[in-house]
Amino acid sequence: MKSLNIKISDNLYNYLDFLEKTKFIRSKEEAVAKALHFFRRLAMHNWLPHVYRIDGDRVILIERGMFLDIFEAMTEEQIYNVGRLSALKRKVMKPDLRGVDLTKPSNWGIALKELQNLGWGKFTRVENEIKVEYCAVHTLYLRGYLETMFRVELKEHKTEIPGLVIFIAGESKIEAWR
Repeated sequence: MKSLNIKISDNLYNYLDFLEKTKFIRSKEEAVAKALHFFRRLAMHNWLPHVYRIDGDRVILIERGMFLDIFEAMTEEQIYNVGRLSALKRKVMKPDLRGVDLTKPSNWGIALKELQNLGWGKFTRVENEIKVEYCAVHTLYLRGYLETMFRVELKEHKTEIPGLVIFIAGESKIEAWR
C-alpha cells in the first residue's frame, strides 16, 4: 500500500472531522480513500459539464417523484413491458452479464447488487424471496425487469410497511412477448 499526503480546505477538513466524531466514518483517511474509490467507480474522470457517466454509460440524475410521474401516464401492462424491455436490452448490451446464468437463484445477487449500487433500492434475497426496501422505481417496472432477468414468475407480497416490497419467486418463465 502507498501513502499520499494531501492538502484540503479547512471546510473539508472540518467536515471529515465531524463525520469522524459522529462515528459516521472510522477515519479521515478511510473516507478519502472511499471517496476516491467512488470517483473511479462512477468514472468521474470522464464526466464533462452536464454529462455524467458510470462506466461507459451516460446517466441522468432525476428526482424520484418526477421519474414516477412518467409511469403515471402509462397503463400497468405498459409499465411491466417497459421493465421487460429494459432487462432484455441490459442482457444484450452489457457483456458483463452474458456469461452469468441468472436463472439460478444463487446468481441473482449479481443483478440485485448492481441495481442496489445504482440506487434502485436495497435488495435482500432469502431463499425464494426478494425483499426490496426504499424502491425507487415503480414495482410493476421492477417486477417486469426481474422476471425477465431471472426468467421466473414473481408474485408481489403486499406489506403494511411503506417502501417495502417482497417478491416471491414461483415457476420458471419462458421468454415470450405478450
